[in-house]
Amino acid sequence: MTAAALLAGSPALGQQADEKAACLAKHEEAQVARQQGRLRDARGALLACARSTCPSLLRADCAGWLSALIQEIPSVVLSAESQRGDEPDARVLIDGQLAAEALDGKEIEVDPGKRVFRFELPPHAPIERTLLIRERERGRPVSVFFGERAASPAPPALPAPPPPEGPRPVPLAVYVLGGSALVATGLFAGFGAAGLAERASLQASCAPFCGDAQVQPVRTRLLVADVALAAGVGAAISAGILFWLRPAASVDAAPGPPAAASVDVAPVARGALLQLRGAL
Repeated sequence: MTAAALLAGSPALGQQADEKAACLAKHEEAQVARQQGRLRDARGALLACARSTCPSLLRADCAGWLSALIQEIPSVVLSAESQRGDEPDARVLIDGQLAAEALDGKEIEVDPGKRVFRFELPPHAPIERTLLIRERERGRPVSVFFGERAASPAPPALPAPPPPEGPRPVPLAVYVLGGSALVATGLFAGFGAAGLAERASLQASCAPFCGDAQVQPVRTRLLVADVALAAGVGAAISAGILFWLRPAASVDAAPGPPAAASVDVAPVARGALLQLRGAL
């Protein structure tokens, strides 16, 4: 009876030995795949050697490595567009192997390293993109556009900037009118003082019986004084207006020679004549 039991247990012992050898092989395969950057293959091997049928020591190693490896496997999110919009029917190959018959917006796990993504969407020409995928990089978007993108409208033209404002030179007319105001003020003071002095003399000597020959020079001097005062005030006001409203000179315009101008004051029969000559 003992011999029969031993004969019956021999196949079970042989099966256990085979399973142990398989677990050991997956244990070694996982380490090699991890070193070569084939993280997905390494995960599969670790899942195999972490089964309950494997020896406890191997199972502990594989379970611990698997927990860390899962965090290191990167993933991408594939998408394709055309002028029509999203193209979910695009087909994608990664390193020559089919990765997706259609696009659904979900993450696809890939191994780290340089990967070649080939997008196919007939009748468009295939599009390839070579990317460096990094460990722990999750949900990296990888997108392509089939055809030519619609030209974006040109931005509206900006208004031309105003030309730079040059200096505001004081026109010659301001100087001329200012000088005229000074001359007129002098005439007003001179003729006014002389007229008043002669009028006082006549009032003391012959008033109220002074003749026209005596009175007329006094009237003329006082009239010239009044005209000079009015001309001086007008010239001063005009000079102030021209000064405050003077335009800015063009930056590109070369300054020309100043225009000649002159002021003449001439007595007339019943007063004085103020003349301004030249361009303003």
